[in-house]
Amino acid sequence: MKGFILVAHGSRREAANQEIADFTASVTQSMAARFEIMGHAFWELAEPSLEQAIDSQVAAGATEIKLFPYFLAQGRHVVEDLPSVLHQKREQYPDLTLTLLPHLGAMPGFADWLAEQL
Repeated sequence: MKGFILVAHGSRREAANQEIADFTASVTQSMAARFEIMGHAFWELAEPSLEQAIDSQVAAGATEIKLFPYFLAQGRHVVEDLPSVLHQKREQYPDLTLTLLPHLGAMPGFADWLAEQL
């Protein structure tokens, strides 16, 4: 079973965290053919944490999870922190395939898409 987790930073503002949850829910329908389990996680300041989200999807039967960093740049969270959690979870779940996708700012076509919107 395939899972997908959108990972955002997290905020002290509940409205910002709810925006991430709502956005994830809105893309769930369009991605349902590729992923049986969809969810979101926060790096800090909100829950579920990335660790909790991975554990939840594994408990639901996920054998492969793709993680999408909802970050514009290659900051510390993208370059160091997220890979560290993936390393931990790969050791915890040796039969689980975890893939870290490119962060939002590095997605192919993102700059062109943005230019078209302006």
